[in-house]
Amino acid sequence: MPPDSSASPTNTGRPSRGSLVLLALIVALGLALRLHGIGFLLPQLGEPDGLVIDYQLRALEGHGRETAADPLYAYYPHLVARTAALVPRSWVAPETPHTLADHLRVASAPRMRARIAVALLSLLAIPLSWWLARRFLADPWPLMAAALVAGSPFLVWFAQQARPHAAATSFALLAVCAAVHLRGTGGWRAYAIAGLSAGLAVGVLQSGLAVLPALALAILLRARADRWRALAGAVLVLAIAAVFVFVLYPFVFAGEADPGRVTLRPDGTLAVSRHLVFLDLFNGRGFEVVWRAFTEYDPLLTGLALFGLATAVLNAPRWAPRLRLRAGERRTLDFVIVLAHALPYLIAIGLYQRTYQRFALPLVPYLAIASAYGAWQLWRLAARGGLGLSLAAGALAFLAAAAELAWSWQIGRVRARTDTIQEAANWITQHVPPETQAISVMPGLDLPIARSRASIKKDWLHKDEQSVPWFRYQADLMPAAIEGPTWHIDSMPLITPEERTKAHSEAYAFARELPGGYAAIIVWPENFRPALHAVRAGLRGQFELVARFVPDEPDPETDIPLAHQDDEYPIRVPWARRMLEARCVGPVVEIYRLR
Repeated sequence: MPPDSSASPTNTGRPSRGSLVLLALIVALGLALRLHGIGFLLPQLGEPDGLVIDYQLRALEGHGRETAADPLYAYYPHLVARTAALVPRSWVAPETPHTLADHLRVASAPRMRARIAVALLSLLAIPLSWWLARRFLADPWPLMAAALVAGSPFLVWFAQQARPHAAATSFALLAVCAAVHLRGTGGWRAYAIAGLSAGLAVGVLQSGLAVLPALALAILLRARADRWRALAGAVLVLAIAAVFVFVLYPFVFAGEADPGRVTLRPDGTLAVSRHLVFLDLFNGRGFEVVWRAFTEYDPLLTGLALFGLATAVLNAPRWAPRLRLRAGERRTLDFVIVLAHALPYLIAIGLYQRTYQRFALPLVPYLAIASAYGAWQLWRLAARGGLGLSLAAGALAFLAAAAELAWSWQIGRVRARTDTIQEAANWITQHVPPETQAISVMPGLDLPIARSRASIKKDWLHKDEQSVPWFRYQADLMPAAIEGPTWHIDSMPLITPEERTKAHSEAYAFARELPGGYAAIIVWPENFRPALHAVRAGLRGQFELVARFVPDEPDPETDIPLAHQDDEYPIRVPWARRMLEARCVGPVVEIYRLR
């Protein structure tokens, strides 16, 4: 936050033992929030780009058919995958599976290990937010910033997913803290820490490059005091970061065709490690996405941060003259270093139209610090009115942090319940006798029940699909079989563009030609995935709907999944608010009796 020279001194010495104990408690709460319900929708429906870490982990460990030549191997740097490889497999699955539940856990193991790795790495943002807040706020207010980061529904939402973005939040903040530390202390160790943090930030996600302006500014601010050592230190930072790039971007140096290097294509598209950046889409529409991300996933933190920013603006007449007169003051320089990361990053993702909500996660710690600043200033104002008002202001701050923690706990509670796909599988096992009649399923609906061998052989061509891990696991298990009853699951012919075109134009005939006695489908919002919506219309117009499973109660009939994100859906619902009322997670699933 802006330096407030009229405020009481901030923390420059060692923290008290009580503060450290409370910080440890907050970190422990953050861990509990991230692990509660972390296995949601596995193995039947994983997060869309979580399959990248899943694939990289399998390739690193030499399991399955994954190779370094596949695009997924080069889609993200390998820090999260290498961290997931350190998570013991015994934490998530039995060594020798016997029951169906055991096999489901084994099939989920790679994705679960990746999720645990992300959850653990995301915890680092909690103490780092506290450390950075201590540069600007007096005790105990940095603890409020840490609590808000621990309980942010936005951060917890993605910290439970096998995507690198929540982990990237921690390492971007680590680099900024290292830059602040370097600016203040200098010394070879500070330069080495800066290089280490830069390497980790770039090694977890390509957007980690955004920390370089903050580190460069810190080195420039040390130039007068360090002289030649500042130049040597800059070389050391780059050298250490280069080692991380060499280790965590192996595909860049593998000599493969199109191995993930940065290239500018003739059509003006920038390719960065398999990511395509369309330069003509830098039109400013990403700011709307960033705003929606904070207001839909974390409205309470957004409101608190806006209050803190408004407080800073109101205080501007008081601290702005001091800012001009004392440009070398410690908090001023630290604040400028923070801005050197936050502002360019916000501008970059705000300008780009195809920004996704999770891109805004690295800004969460700054919003938490801004929120704590506003609460601190409110408390100072209330203290002038007496002890009662100061206690009331402190209680409000405590309740705000507690509300964030409770909100995220609710996310875990909903995710820990039986999801809609599992409910549909349970209905089938209770109403359809094993091996009696086929159940036609829509692609992407990977029912967590045991398939018959004939069913697996019929869909054998799909055994390499990354999006159906449970079917793939059963195919890999052949010729062995899962103990217990099995069902004949028949995938609908909707894989190729030609098949989807036919289903869209001849929906009723398509539905009549489905084999078996039942059809199970995922229902999508109208005007979204038209071919699949047409299949549903063909079924609904001719056959009996015998079961419908929705994540909300009561059923809003909007058919919006409650799974991993809402960027792609035509109707947007504030997900953090929706989780307060949700029954469970999952897509809308319907089952029809065909004959």
